[in-house]
Amino acid sequence: MKKLWTILVSFTLLISLFPQLASAAPSKNFEQELTKYLKEVSLVRGFEVTKDDIETSLSYYDESINNFESIDDLKDALGEVIKADLSNLDAIYEDYNLTNESLIQLLHENGEELDDYIFIWDLDEAVYFYAEEGDFERDPNFDKEFVNYLAKVSKERGFEVTKENIEASLELYDFSTEEFESVDELSEFLGDVIKADLSNLDYFNENYGLDKQALLQLLEENGEDINDYIYIDNLEETVWNHTGGGIDGEVAEDLLPIFEKELGLTEEELQRLEDHLMSLEDHLSNPETVKRLEELGNRMMAFGEFDVATELTAKQIAEMASIYEELLSIFKLNVSYSLVKSGSESPVSLLDLMKLEELKGANLKISIYSTDGKFLADLLITGDMVDSDTLTNAGGQIKESAKEVQKTIEKAPVAKPVKQKISTHTKSEHQTQTVKGAKLPNTASDYIPNALLGLCIVLFGSLMYRKIRKA
Repeated sequence: MKKLWTILVSFTLLISLFPQLASAAPSKNFEQELTKYLKEVSLVRGFEVTKDDIETSLSYYDESINNFESIDDLKDALGEVIKADLSNLDAIYEDYNLTNESLIQLLHENGEELDDYIFIWDLDEAVYFYAEEGDFERDPNFDKEFVNYLAKVSKERGFEVTKENIEASLELYDFSTEEFESVDELSEFLGDVIKADLSNLDYFNENYGLDKQALLQLLEENGEDINDYIYIDNLEETVWNHTGGGIDGEVAEDLLPIFEKELGLTEEELQRLEDHLMSLEDHLSNPETVKRLEELGNRMMAFGEFDVATELTAKQIAEMASIYEELLSIFKLNVSYSLVKSGSESPVSLLDLMKLEELKGANLKISIYSTDGKFLADLLITGDMVDSDTLTNAGGQIKESAKEVQKTIEKAPVAKPVKQKISTHTKSEHQTQTVKGAKLPNTASDYIPNALLGLCIVLFGSLMYRKIRKA
């Protein structure tokens, strides 16, 4: 159990590598639809919006029009257009306590105009960044209020809390008290204090399935004590590390039907995958294994952008196949492929799959075995999964479930920036809303990539299912 998080991180790396291999072929009428979209945006915005303007907006997030397979995808990614009369900026005014005049002034102070922006999300990013920037101004009463804060925390915690204790808590996030302008800001950052009678620990029961007794036992088993902690956030970091993180049990209920319906997987197959994965805990947490995964990531990043496999050299195709085979080796898996049509199966190689442009009425069957020959699972990739909305709809369902997982991931106590920068604010939030027809990076033929993606989802899902079922 204590190594489960390491395994999950490893599989996350696995998943992060091969979605890059999903095809994003634009629709046949893409250019005509783009021209129509530009006219629509221009009409709403009140001035001409060009293709270059769209590219500029996308470039802020390392995107390009070429990465989108349909205009609907592009619309979802760019979001709402700023109206010519600015009548749809109320949320920005409210969020940043601005008026139209003060918004214009803020942009002007930073060398910009409202007409420099076409989309609300882009404007929100900029305003967030500009509003959060500024000279550091320490509250002149900081020291006095800090003494009062220490007294308050000490009373609430039930023992004396010193400045050194506060600094130790902040050090976990690479901060110090010197980086806060006010005690209120410091207090908000550190979060809730653990009460002396431990009466506010229900959070751990709700999110980790740990009542007070189980929580204290977990700490004891790992050589720690509840009195080593002042803040719930700090305590959660330890709980997170020892349990692999809490995950809402509803996620399992969402995942299993998707695996069964979309990939033909059964609960028994997920169980076999689970058993296989858990037998690899020590192997996957070994530093040498992690290093192998990192090296594979570097090899994968060496590929430039491409649309179809024919754009790759024979050497590049061989390298891509080698990377995949190495991943299977790390997870001690063997995989065989066959095309299923009219009740008959025809074996097909990995390299042939990479060159395949369409299934032509066949389904792709992927059989997964352990390296010692034990059958683990079959999954089925249909032509519809690739050629229609079936796969993206399943992706939408998975993303909805993933949001629940993400809530937990966001709870993981990582460095909590006092001033979050532009690159991590609005767009990262809104990007997850691009579900149906979600834009996928440019690449090779659909079928082996989606087979890889399917395999990754299955493996990741089996981990999720195990964690939830045993929570």
